[in-house]
Amino acid sequence: MPLGFAQPGFPWFWEVADTVIAVLILLNLAVIVAVHGRRIREYARGRRERRFRARLEEILAELDPRTSTHGPDWLRRQVAGFNELERPLAAVALIERLRPASEEQRQRILELLREVGAVDLLVRSTRRWLPWRRALAVRTLGWVGAAETVPLLIDRATSDRNRLVRESAVRALGRIRDARALPLLGDLFRAPGPVGSGVVYDALVSFGPAAESTFAGALRSDAESVRVAACYGLVAVAEPDTVKNELEPLLDNPMPAVRAAAAESLGQAGGTALPPALARATRDEFPAVRKAATVALGSYDDPYAVELASNALLDSDRDTAIRAAEALVRLSRRPAAATQAAQVLAETDAWPVERALIFDSLGAL
Repeated sequence: MPLGFAQPGFPWFWEVADTVIAVLILLNLAVIVAVHGRRIREYARGRRERRFRARLEEILAELDPRTSTHGPDWLRRQVAGFNELERPLAAVALIERLRPASEEQRQRILELLREVGAVDLLVRSTRRWLPWRRALAVRTLGWVGAAETVPLLIDRATSDRNRLVRESAVRALGRIRDARALPLLGDLFRAPGPVGSGVVYDALVSFGPAAESTFAGALRSDAESVRVAACYGLVAVAEPDTVKNELEPLLDNPMPAVRAAAAESLGQAGGTALPPALARATRDEFPAVRKAATVALGSYDDPYAVELASNALLDSDRDTAIRAAEALVRLSRRPAAATQAAQVLAETDAWPVERALIFDSLGAL
């Protein structure tokens, strides 16, 4: 016997059917309205964005005296008129405008930003509740180069609860390169943790010779990673003679990683006379140290370096043997070592030499 609800004689069947049809129609209408509403919102948002972009380009043009048409008063009103959504976009656009600018252009822009109150606005933004807003504000201050904000940036680098903000502040201090930041950066470099060690390293290197004493002092740190980083930092900012005086003693350090970093850094410094400690390092018991010292041989125009590189061709460590041949190729281009190195390359048929000569013919060495 057929089920009761399938029989059309029951009036409730048609009522249910009408209700289902009405619901489906309403759902379809809701989908249509939602789709068109979204398109309208996107169109309106696009129009607002285009208007803001045009306005922003007009504002940024005021930063260049060659394209300025309104003057500081007009610019002050525009900066003050940015809403909460527009300020981050304006900050990012300002950074992009500052990236290719010369030092003279940046100084001129900074003076104008001070005059129209933009620097004060950025300072207030460093205290906002959202971490990304604070990070963007301190990042922009770094690109602007406002030296008067260095104490504020130092405070953000040490006391802000968010790591992104602290690291942005350290990067900003590295861009401004004010000597007041060096003690803090030195402390952060010697005791990594609150800020990434690579971030602090880059900030210190940007100071150039002013950071020499910081890196030299860190060579005596108890932390192996700090001593290793200090080797590379010192060679990046100091004169070659200073590098040799500071790093040669580290080639007798008990930690292989420190010895390897010192050898590699001495290779970056280069010179004429091969440091005796570097010569000894080519016979170190650890392959990583031998490899670094052997690479460094190619940076010293010394016939003794040729002899050591030739011996290293027979090293049991494959990478060291390869680097020895490459060092010989580089030594063959140096005045004092060229003749002896060329002779070794011509008379040796060891596979590392053949490999190095092929790479050299391709311009890879």
